[in-house]
Amino acid sequence: MNLVGFDFSCNKPACCLLINNNYHFAFWPLELDEKSKQAFIDNDVYVDNRKRLLQGENSSEKFRLHVHMANELSNKILSYIKENINNNKTIIAFEGSSFGSKGDAGLQLTGYRYILMNELGKQYGLDNIYTYAPLTIKSIANCSKKINKGKNSMIESFKKENINHLLCQTLISFPEKLKKKTNYILGVDDCVDSYFVLKTLRAKENL
Repeated sequence: MNLVGFDFSCNKPACCLLINNNYHFAFWPLELDEKSKQAFIDNDVYVDNRKRLLQGENSSEKFRLHVHMANELSNKILSYIKENINNNKTIIAFEGSSFGSKGDAGLQLTGYRYILMNELGKQYGLDNIYTYAPLTIKSIANCSKKINKGKNSMIESFKKENINHLLCQTLISFPEKLKKKTNYILGVDDCVDSYFVLKTLRAKENL
């Protein structure tokens, strides 16, 4: 069985795959700097660094632009999954929208996510796609507000998982390799969150 967890966003989506008991991470950022990109590659994370398209001048052009970008992103993600999974059943999980999410950004994210979910559904079946509330995922990571409110609490919980993947082992032993000064480089938290989406899928569906 192939399991896939997504921490999905328009600008820096990430996913974690579990195939034959091996973890794989992938990241599709918009215009990530080269040093950060290389840091991910050095830690066995697949990176597809996307270019930002020029913004439209009116609402119609902006709408067309986002549909194009959403489709392009969906195609990139689907291609990666097809190339890396085996012929076994594939089950996929997403983090759902936060309670009360609204506004243009929230609508845009939902639109991008539905386009991807629709394509994944065609390929692997909508019945094999699950979504979980952000608070549920944080609870699985032992990072609910009552337990841990720290900025990097999910990353610290990920270290405790001690999985057999270079990303995790570097965060445990050489975290400075994935930092800019004191902060982690863009995308580390997204990769970590995708792992906990996958872990939530396993826990909730007994996989």
